[in-house]
Amino acid sequence: MIDRARIDAAARRIAPEIRRTPVLELKPGALGIDAALVLKLENLQVSGSFKIRGAMNTVLSRPDEAAAGLVAASGGNHGAAVATVARRKRLKARIFLPSVSSEAKRALLRGLGAEVVVAGDVYVEARAAALEYAASRGGLMVHAFEAADTLIGQGTIAPELVEQAGPLDAFALSVGGGGLAAGLACWFEGDVPLICGEPALAPTLHAALEAGRPIDVETGGIAADALGCRRIGDLAFDILSGANVESRLVSEEAIRTAQTDLWADLRLAVEPAAALPIACLRAMPPDRLSGRRIGVLICGANLDPVTIADTARA
Repeated sequence: MIDRARIDAAARRIAPEIRRTPVLELKPGALGIDAALVLKLENLQVSGSFKIRGAMNTVLSRPDEAAAGLVAASGGNHGAAVATVARRKRLKARIFLPSVSSEAKRALLRGLGAEVVVAGDVYVEARAAALEYAASRGGLMVHAFEAADTLIGQGTIAPELVEQAGPLDAFALSVGGGGLAAGLACWFEGDVPLICGEPALAPTLHAALEAGRPIDVETGGIAADALGCRRIGDLAFDILSGANVESRLVSEEAIRTAQTDLWADLRLAVEPAAALPIACLRAMPPDRLSGRRIGVLICGANLDPVTIADTARA
């Protein structure tokens, strides 16, 4: 069972190892959104994204298994988190990535000391290769979104944000495999609705909610290396299907525009997945936003330097 008490305990466990990321409060009208926004800047987190929370919690919760080395499958950010944990804890790490992952993220992993293996075209194929390796060769499989320890670690964002910023009327985030959303849902316990933005080209949660079960979807688009898993995690779906959540699909153009505007207006250089919640809120009816105070997760900043340069020129 994943509940608020286990997430609070994890927050205390990982606190010495991660960064307490800042919040940025914006008045209504900022970024074209008629709501007071509270941005949680996990783009400033150790390893460049929120993913280190789940990875660190997994390793600290299972130290004996971790001693044999870490194995992970990742579109990029989870791999960077696992490699960072391994480096800090002086462990070996072997990271499996799909071919859709950017060369910049592969170089980052190698720079952190991880062994990088490109396996398959999409996340599910890289994950299958990682699971086979861990089963045959040993090591702790650090799951991106399919395990309770991961969900619990990602959920630690919630108590930290509430302590920093106070009560919220809603919380907006991007969704891929669903581990982050599920962890947050377990801590908020329905008190704060989750607005889950997804790329229209990678609608894992949206499709699962419509079907009543996790199903495979085609994935692609500019946020695919972070959000392009083929289906929502089973554990995440079990939680989210009964939680106070809504899924909203966002176009490629809207994501890119939000990414550009975050740089132009706030000088935040973030990856497309981190801009997606802003694009999602912009597309919502004004009466859903006016007078409300909405948390927004800016989830990561691991993007190709060329993309940063293109955004800076915009």
